[in-house]
Amino acid sequence: MRKVVLIPTYWSREKAANWQENDAVYDHPTPIDEEGTLQRTLESMRILVNKDFKLVLLVCPTTPEIEVQAEAKVIEIVNRVGLVAETYLFTPSDLRRMTEIYKKYKAPPSALTLLTMSGYANVRNMCLLAADILAADVAILIDDDEVFEKSDFMERAAEFIGKRVYGDTVYGMAGYYLNKNDQYYDDVKSESWMTYWDRFSVKAKAFDEIIGCPPRIKRTPFAFGGAMVLHRDLFQCIPFDPHITRGEDVDYLINSMMYGFSFFLDNTLSIKHLPVAKKHPEWKRIREDIYRFVYQKSKLNSQYKTSNMVMVTAEDLDPYPGTFLKEDLEEKIFRSNTMLAIQYMQNGDAAGCREALNNIAISRKEAKPSFDPFSRYRANQKVWEQLSGITAKRRYDLRKVMEEHNLFKQPILRDSHQKRQISKKEIAENWQKAFSLDIGHDELETIKNLFFVKTFFENEMVFRAGDYNDTLFIVLKGEIVLFAAGDVSGQREEQEVARLSAGDVLGESCLMHKTFMLNGRAEQFTELIGIKEENIQKIVDRNPALGVKIYQLVLAKAVTKTTRQNLQKIKSYNSSVSENFIEEGE
Repeated sequence: MRKVVLIPTYWSREKAANWQENDAVYDHPTPIDEEGTLQRTLESMRILVNKDFKLVLLVCPTTPEIEVQAEAKVIEIVNRVGLVAETYLFTPSDLRRMTEIYKKYKAPPSALTLLTMSGYANVRNMCLLAADILAADVAILIDDDEVFEKSDFMERAAEFIGKRVYGDTVYGMAGYYLNKNDQYYDDVKSESWMTYWDRFSVKAKAFDEIIGCPPRIKRTPFAFGGAMVLHRDLFQCIPFDPHITRGEDVDYLINSMMYGFSFFLDNTLSIKHLPVAKKHPEWKRIREDIYRFVYQKSKLNSQYKTSNMVMVTAEDLDPYPGTFLKEDLEEKIFRSNTMLAIQYMQNGDAAGCREALNNIAISRKEAKPSFDPFSRYRANQKVWEQLSGITAKRRYDLRKVMEEHNLFKQPILRDSHQKRQISKKEIAENWQKAFSLDIGHDELETIKNLFFVKTFFENEMVFRAGDYNDTLFIVLKGEIVLFAAGDVSGQREEQEVARLSAGDVLGESCLMHKTFMLNGRAEQFTELIGIKEENIQKIVDRNPALGVKIYQLVLAKAVTKTTRQNLQKIKSYNSSVSENFIEEGE
């Protein structure tokens, strides 16, 4: 299972420069002349036992003027920490180049508007895009103000994803935050004006019901953007809603529910959340809540019956956020802001009093969307799927852009037979890891000389149809496209059959008819771990139990590969039928 961990990191102008007109607005971006919290997060990842994942750091500057500085700052931090995990940067300049690729391959203009790194929801979407380009099975979303405290966090994160629980497939898994006191409650002091805006007490009730009680895995009405685990079938289909300004994590859960994807919470999947103290006044914080809840309520209210979708109600989201998505929302806003205004007045803060009262007017006019949010989201979902389709077909072109910001590239040395200079022990350990073989040191020492690694650079042919094959391979890294050479109207044309990436098996034909039936080409730098069929037989002779286990695992991987290829064909067919239906309808 290919895992990608994605961490957005937000950077602003120098501290003395302050915010300027047209700069993006985030809660606590790090001034470019300060260190921020990213290094603390990366250092905490050293505790992780399982480092079998790719790490993507999305560099999100508040203005294009500091893009180069922000990129250099993040690279400096990564080099200082020295993580073992393969680490990529994803920058605004990368996204601009990728946007040109999507344009080239006919992405509609409405889809291109989703390709931006400004705003929380858009940044989250770029997390999903990066995971898709890297062919992730699982996307793990983390924030740069968090600290890992569980050494088995990655194992827990992927343990249930894609599996069935209580009759439903787990497409989304929510973890949760612990505050500085190791509690899952919000670290907020209750005040009298919150009597009617009891968001934190309602959240505490919801957290007690979902996080604080067994069983470990349960359905949830809320999720946390910095502790969210998503299956590829979900993130390739469902985008974050770019029109929501805050609360994009819970909104994503709602969108997923509308499209029939099940979201669960694991009450053992915690991460320490240590945000920088917010400096915004209370009237501004409640205003942000007003925008999010009014928008989400409008989306729920604007739903209409349509095929393949589920009608979601505020009651489905009780106690939180459902309590704030019902018909008494306007009354809650009125009463709470009136009390807040009185509190400001008693403290002699006339400006704060005016802003609190202004929240009431904003909730009735400005916060209400001028469009149908449900229909608008459905349109965005359709074009997001189109982007995913282009990503699948043009992953090499997009991946090539990302590889330029692969901070862990290593020089490759190989001989005339494409065999890389790598130790026998390292090869055998990689094979053992790829096949999840539970074998001892002595057994590993016995078989390590039977393996070798072959490397191919981009666009190199790996094999051709009809070539003799006596070797079984496992893809260590990279991507291979399998294709048949057809003959259409007298012209030769490639017909892509499948794409293989890290963990996939290749060359099963060595166990049967000894020839390749398709052509194979490396779409990017690719490494294959190989073992001759005759050496597999040697393992069987020396250790029958181990040999049989290898055959069983090869068969299981081959079946998984075939199933995935068939599902992809069905998905492509259904997408084609859907597009034709839409065109005919228009």
